Amino acid sequence: MNFSMRLQIFLRSFFLQTGWNPMKYQNIGLTFVMLPFLKKLYAQDKDALPSVLARYLETFNTQPAMASFCFGALAQKEKEVAKAKTLTAFKEKVTEWSAIRKSLSITTASIGDRLFWGALKPLTLLMALFIWLLSGVNFFEVPYTLPISSLNAFSAGAAAFFVFNAVALFVKWEGIKISFLKDESACFGLTCFDWNKTIYYAKKLGLFMTAGMLVYGIYHYLKDFKELDAHFYARAAIVLVFVCLSLMTRKLKIANMYLYLAAVLTLNIVCLF
Repeated sequence: MNFSMRLQIFLRSFFLQTGWNPMKYQNIGLTFVMLPFLKKLYAQDKDALPSVLARYLETFNTQPAMASFCFGALAQKEKEVAKAKTLTAFKEKVTEWSAIRKSLSITTASIGDRLFWGALKPLTLLMALFIWLLSGVNFFEVPYTLPISSLNAFSAGAAAFFVFNAVALFVKWEGIKISFLKDESACFGLTCFDWNKTIYYAKKLGLFMTAGMLVYGIYHYLKDFKELDAHFYARAAIVLVFVCLSLMTRKLKIANMYLYLAAVLTLNIVCLF
């Protein structure tokens, strides 16, 4: 796979979710991403292209950034399918291709969900909050009376956006190349990275930032200690309730997304009074 083809797949990968549907999920997006490669591969056998596209239009679903590992692996296996000399060899290669598409999409989805949604997105959010604190935006003070500059308002969000997307773009770009060059023994390049360690340290860093903000919040409320009012107790109780609910939902393996949204909404309403 040359640079031009890799670039085409990379750019088209941003539209993977465009044709998402409840029947076969990302199948249209996958076909769109792989179309330039397939056209080039079957340039001398255009009659075979419809049946090839039909295979790509089968059910496919994975984490968008990690999907790059699927693109490279499927391209590699498609070359073997195209080179099959006999009908038996062709059927064997197609079976292998289908098995890899299914297993690799599940594996990359698992890694991607834990890395991007479970670790990196909360980490970048905490990073934005930390930048606001360091730049003088004290969101522990309610109501907040000091003016917030445009630089402070957008710098934190821009930093979080940049960090998250820098990692996603790196994975998208490198994943195509690595997965195309590696074979099943290296899980098409997935073993080139220690995903578990990366996720572990990202979560530890997030916990460290969370603890730091909690300590700062406690200090802010207690530095001028006179008497703790009802507002403080109410906010503390709400935080404890949501922490307990979060632990319960994790133990029951229930997604925390809606719980986090409810926590943000509740705390914002409480802070108005």
